[in-house]
Formats: sequence, C-alpha cells, structure tokens
Amino acid sequence: MKNVLFLIVATLSLTGCSCQKAITEINQKLDSKKGKEIIFVKLISDSRCPENVQCVWAGEVTFEVAAYENGKLTEQKQLTLGTKNQQEITAWFAEHLPKSKTPLKEIAVLPYPRNGVETKQDDYFIKLIRL
Repeated sequence: MKNVLFLIVATLSLTGCSCQKAITEINQKLDSKKGKEIIFVKLISDSRCPENVQCVWAGEVTFEVAAYENGKLTEQKQLTLGTKNQQEITAWFAEHLPKSKTPLKEIAVLPYPRNGVETKQDDYFIKLIRL
C-alpha cells in the first residue's frame, strides 16, 4: 500500500441514488498549501478484536492526526475510536475538513486487525465514508 493517499474531500460530489457512498482516504503527508486538510500522523494502539475471533470487548484504536488550514498546522490531536464515540470523532473531522454537501457518516482506521497477521505502522490509514 502506498504511504501517500490523496484527500479529495473538497471535490466530492454524489449523484443519483441516496444510497451511494463516497469513500475518501486521509493522506499521510500534506498535499497542498490551500484549504483544510487532515493528515494521519501515526497509529498509537490498536486493541480492536481481530476478524474471525470472538472477543468479550470490541476494542478501540488510538491514533494521532494533524489538522492544517492553508498549509499551517491548526491542531494536532490524539483520538481514540471505539463503539461509543464514533459521533464525537466524526464531528471533529467534519469541523477540520473542507465543507461538503454530503455529510460525513463514518470514520474507519484500516486495515482492521486479522488474527495472526502483523500490520506495519505504514500500512494504517483513515477512511472517511460520506452518504
């Protein structure tokens, strides 16, 4: 997987059925000097239950992001994404991303853990899902 993933949030537009989803990935390095942008800095911890494993707790993932506006750092923050705070984190991303006609529905940190498979730090990225 490439380390650089392009953020095209400002130009996303949806047509047709309202069930269509727009998926965007967060960059791992700054792309431009104009507008708002969020950069995935690093994964801090991932305690999510691996795929195809039964767990008592779903777990959570902690990561660091940096928000930029016009090429200048406005905020760097550590976030912990779990089952109970998805809306809070989605609101933070919506505040720091360019305005869009389609609301931000979900934030995901990928890849999701797999039993017996080690994931490298550089493989992690953030996926934004809009309706």
